[in-house]
Amino acid sequence: MNDTPDLRSLRDAFGAFATGVTVVTGTKVNGEPVGVTANSFTSVSLSPPLVLWCLQRESTSIAAFTPGRAFAVHVLTLAQQATAMHFARRATVKFAPGEHTDGGTPPGIDGALCRLDCTVEALHDGGDHLIVLGRVARVAYADGTPLVFQGGVFGRFTPLPRARHVEAWETFDGDWF
Repeated sequence: MNDTPDLRSLRDAFGAFATGVTVVTGTKVNGEPVGVTANSFTSVSLSPPLVLWCLQRESTSIAAFTPGRAFAVHVLTLAQQATAMHFARRATVKFAPGEHTDGGTPPGIDGALCRLDCTVEALHDGGDHLIVLGRVARVAYADGTPLVFQGGVFGRFTPLPRARHVEAWETFDGDWF
């Protein structure tokens, strides 16, 4: 056990946790569309419907995610690895000129497994990141295979042979699979 982990050790340890892959989109006050890849997304609450994700403080997209601003979280499918990499780039322009012209509406990612339309409820300090808390206003989803990220590589989720669907509010009876 390392008592004072360096950045590489932390990255490796954090990377042991498999996550889904999302692209979060929004618009700056001037209407410029932005998008970032985030695997820090998680649900927070069903009532009220809240989610959170984390954004690097140095991000050029930060102005699109201030309290009260609309944003959309897109859960990517297994086939959207290129989309994940495109929005993970440190580039100021993620959408082609004229590609998104809906004014203040967050841009959409075609083919996403799920889209959650949200409003920034609050921002919290998270060291070199901002923790963005969002209130979900609308949800759309489809069947498909989610894109998963673990250990620095993309992959897929494979259910165990005897796995069954478990609702979050079910009482654990010792036999989920």
